[in-house]
Amino acid sequence: MFEQWNWWNETLWDISLGNLVLAVLVFLFALLFRKLFAHLVLKQLKNFATKTETTLDDKFYIALESPLKLAFIVVFFYLAIAVLNLSVEFDGILTPLIRSLIAFTLFWAFYRCIEPLSFIVDKLTFAFGTELTYALHNLFVKGLKIFIILMGLTAVLSEWGINVIGLLASLSIVGAALAFSAKDTLSNLFGTLTIVFDNMFKPGDWIMTPEVEGIVAEIGSRSTKIRTFAKAIVTVPNAILANSAVTNWSKMTNRRIKMHIGLEYRTSHEQITRITQRFTDYLKNHPKIETDTKKVATLINLVEFNESSIDILLYYFTKTTHWIEWLHIREENMLEFMKIIEEEGAAFAFPSQQLYMEKLPRNFSKFGEMENNE
Repeated sequence: MFEQWNWWNETLWDISLGNLVLAVLVFLFALLFRKLFAHLVLKQLKNFATKTETTLDDKFYIALESPLKLAFIVVFFYLAIAVLNLSVEFDGILTPLIRSLIAFTLFWAFYRCIEPLSFIVDKLTFAFGTELTYALHNLFVKGLKIFIILMGLTAVLSEWGINVIGLLASLSIVGAALAFSAKDTLSNLFGTLTIVFDNMFKPGDWIMTPEVEGIVAEIGSRSTKIRTFAKAIVTVPNAILANSAVTNWSKMTNRRIKMHIGLEYRTSHEQITRITQRFTDYLKNHPKIETDTKKVATLINLVEFNESSIDILLYYFTKTTHWIEWLHIREENMLEFMKIIEEEGAAFAFPSQQLYMEKLPRNFSKFGEMENNE
């Protein structure tokens, strides 16, 4: 009877069949235990997380669920390898493999925890304004993810005895080629930092560049989306925006009104004096016109004798910067200017020409034709 169990001590690749069977059983048990763990332990953790008031633990549960399941597989895989009692040759391969799996599991967990912990980044970037929080969130979160990936890759390569610094040095030509190909990406990344830290603009601002004008819809880590006044989205790389002349109209303190009023040449000196004075008094007493000379300048002056008009310049600012309200104020002012000009007995000039003839020919008929003397 015991002779039937002699196969237990037989070897395959210097591994006893008995140990091999035990190792397989341990690994299969790990797979079953993984499902049992997911059903019992993780389910209890999930129920506990849902009962708390904060949502942070729920996010951590979702982030760590898959890495924890993989961790149990790695642990029992290590136990299965220990049961095999492998020789030094196999151990030199499997030990780095197990350590690589452990490193992968840890850095995978770190990678998935970045999103739940991103609220810390939001609090740190809140000083730059709520509008820029989203752009900075994407920038820092993506940067941290890339950093975790590079650190994890370095840890795995180190377990296999690969000198990462030496590898990078040997791949200097390839690295230079990659750096050259990625120069636009790096330029856009630094452009994003310039936009954010210089506070050039934020989502919702009305900006104008040599390429596009519109409302900033989104500031990304690579490009900025601008919605034009035709309601189209234009995507501009941040490197271009950082190196362009950007006019931020949303940062206006006051909105300007500039116009020329042309009066007829028959307007007298006294009429022009009264008109300009009434313009000045009207704007000075208007509640929506900025009259603080420390902030803005208000100019009402006779500026030019034009070909068919005497021109008055009106240059002043409203207190509001809102476009619709500005249009209403401008319309109200123009109607009042028309009223003042009409009350002073003057009129607006329009392009015209006058022809003066000193003497008509003696034989020029009333029909404008030369009479036939024959």
